[in-house]
Amino acid sequence: MIADRPDSLPPFSIASDASNHGTTKLFPLALRYYTPDLGVQNKLLDFYDDFNENSDAIFNQVVSKLEERNLGLERISAYSADNASVNYGVHNSVYKKLTDRNASIIKANCMAHILHNCGRHAGDNLRIDIENIVTKVYNHFSSSAKRVQELKEVFEFVDEKYTALYKNVPTRWLKRCPSALWKLLANVEDGEDVPCELQAYLMFLQNSLKVFFDAVFKVEGDQTTVCELFELMTNLKLKLTQREKDRFFGLETSTLLQQFPTAQAAVIEQDFLTFKERKRALAYVNKWFDFTDGNLKHISCLAIKRELSFQDLRGAAEALKMSFKLDMNQLYDEFCILLPGVKEIATTTNPVASKWTALLKHVSAPNMTALASLALSIPVTNAFVERVFSLMTTAWTETRNRATVELIKSELLVKVNYSYTC
Repeated sequence: MIADRPDSLPPFSIASDASNHGTTKLFPLALRYYTPDLGVQNKLLDFYDDFNENSDAIFNQVVSKLEERNLGLERISAYSADNASVNYGVHNSVYKKLTDRNASIIKANCMAHILHNCGRHAGDNLRIDIENIVTKVYNHFSSSAKRVQELKEVFEFVDEKYTALYKNVPTRWLKRCPSALWKLLANVEDGEDVPCELQAYLMFLQNSLKVFFDAVFKVEGDQTTVCELFELMTNLKLKLTQREKDRFFGLETSTLLQQFPTAQAAVIEQDFLTFKERKRALAYVNKWFDFTDGNLKHISCLAIKRELSFQDLRGAAEALKMSFKLDMNQLYDEFCILLPGVKEIATTTNPVASKWTALLKHVSAPNMTALASLALSIPVTNAFVERVFSLMTTAWTETRNRATVELIKSELLVKVNYSYTC
């Protein structure tokens, strides 16, 4: 992606994030692009430290790093970052400064953060503070090797494989849905015939949060594209809406509620409904995702899960702010030539990028290629730069505490950008 001929470059998105190593504030800068020959590529462009993390500093660093490699802002398709105001605020954010220079840049909010925060927001007003319980459980066991050994014995007693507890970090998400010791909890009762109320809440959350977990798992997938995002989020909304309508809390939870006294069960059930009702989970999803007949809906046709029409392509081009960049008459001619291939590919279950590669690799269709390249360059989450931080943590250990940022950067560039075997 070093630009000797800028006009030959495909459109690319940029992604950034910030994290600390000790007192050093670190920023990765990543690119995502697509070509029919290479498919979707995620690359680490730079990794730098900067004590200043306001929007001016981040914007200036992004521009500087791109200009060093002869990459112009006019080629940027989208900007991806977490949903903090410094990145996406209305008046003085990084995104605002980027669009002042290139109005076509698309906002690529991190959907994994949104889904994580949606589940968390929905549970804020439950009578039992589950997040506090999770934190206390971790703190209890993390401070004592003896307690960890006792926990392992509990796992063995209930015939479950031991899994180390995760620390609850509010600014990160985990796509893993951890299991709980249901068999042990099943033997804990408030009285002789009354089950533990905490057990009901944990069972309910295991069932309800799995809806969010499944969605996060999909959006974090390497093969997931923005073309599939509208369908994925629509399905999530349908699940939440139907669960609210049917008062469905999970089969095990409903069975357990029948064992409580009627009045107590009614209180717990009403608490569960506040988690699902529109002013909680559904309201949060609606706030952060556009379910109207907007841009993401028009782009969804490019997933090629059904036959395309030229009207579909026009709508996608307008949604991606590309109508003025494409020769629409030539795009129609290319569409006519590729239509038989589109019909065949629509019947397959291959990843979206693979479908476009099969369609475009052996033909000359510059307008269709430009449209697909821009759509597939837009990330769905900020997971790639999050993984860079994970690799940084692995490389920058206590035994290497004298390593410089430049050394860690060099190691990360090799690890992330090259896939050669030994």
